[in-house]
Amino acid sequence: MSGSIAAHQKNLTAILAADIREVCEALGLAPDKTFSRVAALGYDLPDFQFIDGAGDKGIDFWFQSDTGFDIFQAKTHELQGGTLDLSVFDDEGIKDLQRAKNFLLAEVTSIRNEGLKQLRHRWEHAIGSRRGSPDRELITVNLSLVILGTGLTTGADQDFAMFRDTLTEPSDLRGVPVQFTLSLYTIDDLITRRWQEDNRTWRDIAGSKKDYIDLHPEDPDSSLTKKGTAVFYCRAYDLVRAYQEFGYQLFEPNVRCNIKVSKVNAAIRESVQTRLGREEFRFLNNGVTIVCKSYSKPSANRPAFRVTEPGIVNGLQTVFALHEAYLKLRPEDKDHFEKSCYVLVRLLQEQTVNDVSRMVRATNTQNPMQPRNLMSNNSEQILFERLFAELGWFYERKQGAWDAYAADPRRWRTLHGKTKENFQYSYGAGRPRVRCVDNELLAQCWLSFVGFSEEANHSKASIFENDQWYDFIFLHSPAQPGVDFGYNFQEARENSKNEAPAPPLMLASYLAREFQREVVPSQRENYESALKRLGIDPARTPREQIELKLSEDTDYVLGQVLSGMSLLFVEFFGLLLSRSVPADIDRIGPELLRNCSLGSLQQKLNFEEVALRVNQVNFEPNDVLAVSWCAFKHCVEELVGTAWLTEYRQARSRNRFAYSVDTRARLQKSLNSLHQYTQRTQLTRPWAVGIVPPDGLFGNISRSILRKAKAQST
Repeated sequence: MSGSIAAHQKNLTAILAADIREVCEALGLAPDKTFSRVAALGYDLPDFQFIDGAGDKGIDFWFQSDTGFDIFQAKTHELQGGTLDLSVFDDEGIKDLQRAKNFLLAEVTSIRNEGLKQLRHRWEHAIGSRRGSPDRELITVNLSLVILGTGLTTGADQDFAMFRDTLTEPSDLRGVPVQFTLSLYTIDDLITRRWQEDNRTWRDIAGSKKDYIDLHPEDPDSSLTKKGTAVFYCRAYDLVRAYQEFGYQLFEPNVRCNIKVSKVNAAIRESVQTRLGREEFRFLNNGVTIVCKSYSKPSANRPAFRVTEPGIVNGLQTVFALHEAYLKLRPEDKDHFEKSCYVLVRLLQEQTVNDVSRMVRATNTQNPMQPRNLMSNNSEQILFERLFAELGWFYERKQGAWDAYAADPRRWRTLHGKTKENFQYSYGAGRPRVRCVDNELLAQCWLSFVGFSEEANHSKASIFENDQWYDFIFLHSPAQPGVDFGYNFQEARENSKNEAPAPPLMLASYLAREFQREVVPSQRENYESALKRLGIDPARTPREQIELKLSEDTDYVLGQVLSGMSLLFVEFFGLLLSRSVPADIDRIGPELLRNCSLGSLQQKLNFEEVALRVNQVNFEPNDVLAVSWCAFKHCVEELVGTAWLTEYRQARSRNRFAYSVDTRARLQKSLNSLHQYTQRTQLTRPWAVGIVPPDGLFGNISRSILRKAKAQST
């Protein structure tokens, strides 16, 4: 190994060590438990799939696909002063995987480890479903040992080979064939995986400059080439090698930020584990689409397409899955893979493609593509990302964006000069909270804020799939709230202003929704609170009596109704603001985000604390969010006291009824009545002490937002 390569590898090792320390501190776990999280590169796993503690049966974490399971055991030496001990490992990990295999094949009656119970439940379901099918298809179990070291001792290496040899033939479990495989991952593999996830430059893992890949067609004479395009069957191994050399840089033009093992790519991986599967792969896969700066055709001197600055815009999961499959193959199977596995490639030079996003939308069908991702590189989305960053918030314009940014902010090209700390708030020694807003959820909130909560609630997918919705939300600002157009979207769109909405006001709509979800107890909490308040013992009271008493309890009924109205409150909040400051609605965002509860939420994300204060009516008279919530609750309470409640209970879908035009119109009418009443009379409610005649509710909101701004201007 040359000096430059060795230095590069040493730097990557230091980055991996820093990752382990960071996760250790963030999660408060012991180093060995921390390593299992870091070792799960490529897997997006919930906490319950990490099996910690006694009785783990040799399993540290696991993943289920359509055709089987991946079982992992992770081993690390004790950290020495923060330095990684990369010495070899004995046979302990091998014995753990043998225990894991025996656990899966044995009849088990009692399991104490909660994480293991989850795995066993999934395992029994997988076995049972195959027993019930006529062909009793094979179930695969990939056993993997991940070690934070350079390898195994000589004896352990021999034991590993012997164990692998015993797994050649499938085991039989209640008539279901189970095929086990065995893999080993060392520090070199972990470093490589980390580099592959982080790389965003035309350099290979050794740090050397390189900007091309070679793709060998099965038959150069049968390749179709015309005007900067080429279509041919390519050696799958060439794509595997390209990913090994460049990692995520291959996917730079693609709209996804990260690749995680999914059921689809697990199925691809498993389909090439057999000779027949490898030979037929070309017919079973949709292929790969690559946009490149340029390419040169095969020649007598080089029997391959040389592709400069390639970017895979469709087939991301295919390439990643093929790479994973290749690593797990035995040497003889790798040789067969290299010679016999082909995949269809569509190669296009940049100048032949007018709209890459449109092409991605048309070709990405094998793995579900979130509609928002297809718009993520639009100029307005990148601009929103920068504008929200100035507010101290990370605007997640595509799937997995925060995780990708947090992994290495320096390589996030659209946010130069920002760090993770710019988007975090730390509570003492606890884990910092992240100020991150998902653009799809933000779009829902904003659409509700401007008067279309029904559409936001029931047509979420249309926001990014329908060009008119997208244009209305991100590129225009409504001249008036939706109620003024009779909740007619087309009319509101035709009368909107040709300017994008203000990010501070959009953020306020998001914070309002998150606040509502915190200030209203869950239906379960509401139920238990009502039982306690009414002195009902559920163990001694018939269900019919409980339901009768609860249906007559005003607080309980109100709580149940409010629990499903988060976006409805956002619409009410937007309407209240537009009525209070009609001439300044587009400009009040910055001042609104400095106001009392909203100011605290947007900086500290302390939703629980703010919700408690509001529920206890312990807030300032000029607290816009708190007063707006109390006004909303007051109007809903009035609604619940009318025949509306009977209609609500009889509705086929209570959620749809709550967001219906009729319900929203009633709330709008109730809001106007509340304002008119407070213009004449002081409302005798603790939350309304700042609402005085003749200004009424709207005047109170206007003063609360604008008085500081006016004072500063004078």
